Amino acid sequence: MKHPVTQFKNADEYGKALQKKGELFWQTRGESMALELFKEAAQRVPAYKHFLAKNRTRAASIRTIKDFSQIPLVSKKNYLMEYPLEKLAWDGKLQDATMVSMSSGSSGTPFFWPRSVAQEEEAIYSHEAFLKTNFDIDKKSTLFIVTFAMGMWVAGTITYKSVQDIAGRYPLTVLTPGIDKNETLRIIQAFGGKYDQIIIAGYPPFVKDIIDAASSQHMTLKKYNIKFLFAAEPVNERWRDYLYKKVGSTKPLRDSLNIYGTADALILGHETPLSLFIKRTARKHSALEKDVFGDTNREPSLVQYNPMFRYFEENDGHLIFSAYSGLPLVRYDISDDGKIISYAGMKMLFKKNGIDLEKEAERAGIADTIWKLPFAIVFGKSDHTTFLYGINIYPENIRDGLMKNGIQNAITGKFTAFSKTDNRHNQYLEVHIELRDGRRPERALSRTIANTLVTTLCDTNLEYKRLHREIGKRARPHVLLYPYGDTRFFKTGAKQKWGIAQKK
Repeated sequence: MKHPVTQFKNADEYGKALQKKGELFWQTRGESMALELFKEAAQRVPAYKHFLAKNRTRAASIRTIKDFSQIPLVSKKNYLMEYPLEKLAWDGKLQDATMVSMSSGSSGTPFFWPRSVAQEEEAIYSHEAFLKTNFDIDKKSTLFIVTFAMGMWVAGTITYKSVQDIAGRYPLTVLTPGIDKNETLRIIQAFGGKYDQIIIAGYPPFVKDIIDAASSQHMTLKKYNIKFLFAAEPVNERWRDYLYKKVGSTKPLRDSLNIYGTADALILGHETPLSLFIKRTARKHSALEKDVFGDTNREPSLVQYNPMFRYFEENDGHLIFSAYSGLPLVRYDISDDGKIISYAGMKMLFKKNGIDLEKEAERAGIADTIWKLPFAIVFGKSDHTTFLYGINIYPENIRDGLMKNGIQNAITGKFTAFSKTDNRHNQYLEVHIELRDGRRPERALSRTIANTLVTTLCDTNLEYKRLHREIGKRARPHVLLYPYGDTRFFKTGAKQKWGIAQKK
C-alpha cells in the first residue's frame, strides 16, 4: 500500500506543492487514490470484501472513476456496526495502529477508531501547511495552547501529536491544559508575554468561555496577539468577530481557522483565508450567497480539502468521502449534508455576480495564501444530530430521556433540538417538546424534563458527561413546552424531524 502522503519528501515539500499546483493536479491524484484504495480494500479488508459480495459488486468491474461512483455507499449503520473491529482493518489486523481514539455512538456505546502512522503524517503535513500560511509560525515565536479534551478524544490527541512534531522545526512551544479554563488563563498570564503570538486551539464555545473569563478578570488580552484554531462545529461570522474584538485582531481572514474533522478520518478539510474571504463576501451579496450556499437557514462551514487525501463526492445532498484511514473507508457516508464546488466552479460563481475572485483576494491581502483546491460546504448532520460545545447530541439520547419518570404521560414524544447562542454569543441546547392534547405548559414539568435529560445524557453520552462535569449548569438543556399541534415545530399526522442543526 503506497499511501498518498508518501509522495512528498516532507511537510515543507507538500506545503510548496499546495502553493504551486493547480486544481487538476490534485483532482487527478484524488481519483487515482480513490480507485487504488478501492482495489486494495476489496482484497485486504475482510469486512469490505464481504460487504461487496453481499451487495453483488465485482471489484474487477470497477476500472474508471465513473465506475467508482456506482459502488455501494458504506455507513456506520450498514458497515462499521455490522462487523468486528479487526475485520474492518487492513488484513484483519489492529496491531498496525499507532493509536486508537474514541467517539460516543448514538446509543452511547463508544466506537473505537484506530489510526496509522501514515494518517498521523497527513495530519502533521496539514497542520504545518496551515499554521505557516495562516499564522506565520516560521516567522513568529508561538505559544500553542491545546484546550481540546485530551485522553481518548481525537481532537486533543491529534492536535497535540501534530503540533509537537512541528515544534521541533519552528520557534513553537506546546502546552496542553485540555478543557480547563482556569489552567489556560494561568498559562496565558505566565507565558503569553514571552512569545510573539498565542494560538488557542479548542471547541468554539469553550474558547469563548476562556476569552470571556479573561475579560472578566481584567486581563489585557490585546497585548498577547491571540489567534484561534477551532474544530468540531461551524463558526458564525458574527460570533468570530466578537472574539476578534475581544483580542484586538487586525487580520480577520488569517487570525482564525476552523477544521472540518472527525474521529473517523481525522482532518477532512479546513478553512483557509480564501474560504473565509468567500464566506464573508457572499454575506454582503444576496445573489452570490444564494449561488454559493443555496437557500438555507443553517449555518454552514466552507472549507477547502485535498482530494489526494480525502476524495469527496456529493450524493443527493450528502457528503461522501474515501480515504486511507486506520479503518479504510470507501465511499463513506458520514451523515453530513453539504455540497462540493470546484475551485474553478467557485471562480465562475463569483464571475457570474460580477466579481473577480482572485483579484479581490489579492486586494484583501491574501494572494500569497491561495491554494487551488476544491471547496466543501458543510451544513451539518443529516441524521438531525445537533451539537453542544463541540460534542454530538444525538436525538436517540433525548428520546430516551423523554420516556422516563412518567414524562411520557404528559407529552406526545415529538421534539426538536437546536444548538443556539444567546445575545452574548454563549452556546446552549434548546429542546422544544409537544404536550399531549389538553395539557398546558408548566414550569415544574419543564424543570423535571430538563433534570431527566441531564441524567439521561450523562448516562448515554460519555462526551456529554465529561462536558457536564466541566461546565456544569451551562450544559443543562433549555426545555420549552408547546401545546399539542403547535405548527411552529410540530405537524399533526406528519413524520417528525427529531432534531435539526444549528440555526444562524
